Amino acid sequence: MTDVTAKKSTALKWILPLVIIGVAIAVFMFLKMTKPQAPSRPTTEKIWTVSTTPAALGRHPPSLTLYGKVESPRLSNVTAAVTAFVKHVYTDEGLAIQPDELLVQLDDSDAQLLIQQRQADVDNIIAQIEAEKVRHQTDLQSLAIEKNLLSLRLKTVRRYENLIKRKLTSQEQLDAARRDYQQQALSIAQREQSIADHPNRLQQLDSQLMRTTSLLDQAKLDLARTQIKAPFHGRVSSLNVSPGDRVRAGDPVIGFYSLDRLEVRAQIPNRILPLLRQNDALQQVSASGQIDNQTIELRLDRIAAAVNSGRAGVDGFFSIQNTPYQPALGRSLAINVTLPAIADVVPVPPTALYGLNKIYRVVDERLESLQVNRVGDSVDANGKPVVLIASPAIKTGDRLVITQLPNAITGLRVKEFSAAVDDKGPKDE
Repeated sequence: MTDVTAKKSTALKWILPLVIIGVAIAVFMFLKMTKPQAPSRPTTEKIWTVSTTPAALGRHPPSLTLYGKVESPRLSNVTAAVTAFVKHVYTDEGLAIQPDELLVQLDDSDAQLLIQQRQADVDNIIAQIEAEKVRHQTDLQSLAIEKNLLSLRLKTVRRYENLIKRKLTSQEQLDAARRDYQQQALSIAQREQSIADHPNRLQQLDSQLMRTTSLLDQAKLDLARTQIKAPFHGRVSSLNVSPGDRVRAGDPVIGFYSLDRLEVRAQIPNRILPLLRQNDALQQVSASGQIDNQTIELRLDRIAAAVNSGRAGVDGFFSIQNTPYQPALGRSLAINVTLPAIADVVPVPPTALYGLNKIYRVVDERLESLQVNRVGDSVDANGKPVVLIASPAIKTGDRLVITQLPNAITGLRVKEFSAAVDDKGPKDE
């Protein structure tokens, strides 16, 4: 009896907790199923607040900033024309020079000696020409005399022939007379050949005179080249010698550049080139820059005819206009370039651009994207930077978005800044 009671007590210990758990689960499920439903809140589309500006089509001059370097197309690096010692140096690197100013004097002793030799050669040829002319006149006079002698020799031969027929002379005397006649005839032939050859001999002497005269002129030119003079108004950029140095032909001596032909070389972006090539716009491009707090006025003079490998534009050459300040060669500077005015462009703040060629306008409180062409940059009446854009889709009065939105997309609902301003300022809804 006791064992049975103990077994029932153990069973109740296990069954009772299970019953309680089951009842609890049933009550929880009942309460969950009978819980009243909370009313759902309707979903509303978020509205983004943006600032806009009205599109104003018009003519505006684009401007851009380029970075260039001062150069000169008249940069000369003079080398020695002769082998000589440096006698005097009259300038130094960085000094200004004037036209025909003597800069470097080379020793001219060797050049002077060579000129004397060349002059002697010329005088010798001139003397030979005069001697040839005298010889020719003598030949002409001698020819007339020798012809008279030939006539006399012929008469002597005829006389001996008559005498031999009459047997009044010997055959040896006749042969001697004939021999004298032949010798005289040969002498006349040689004289005539000398007279006929006179123009050829004179031509040879004239050619020799021309050659020796050229050598004399070359020697005089070498003498002049011992003096290195400035060809224009400029400044010395390099000096490679000092008194006492010996230079050979081709050795660098001095370098200088013209102060009247200073210019700034700057790379012009490819997108700007079509604007410059329209309607002779090249002559209408002005620019300015600053070096050492000095303003330099520039004008686009020409565009390079070739593009260097690896460059994204073409070099433009800006000539420096009338200015008392002369920047040093090789100085770098930023220049502000003003291009000719372009019609039908719209100025917008830089924040209006998304990427390189996309903007948004507001149509019926929603964004609409537009592809535009970035023509250039400029500044507004307040001196603030603006971007000039062009697109056939833009109409005057279009509301262009000038706020940068991280999730801008066509169809996004927006509210213009002016319509969302209250006493507390702009807000998002």
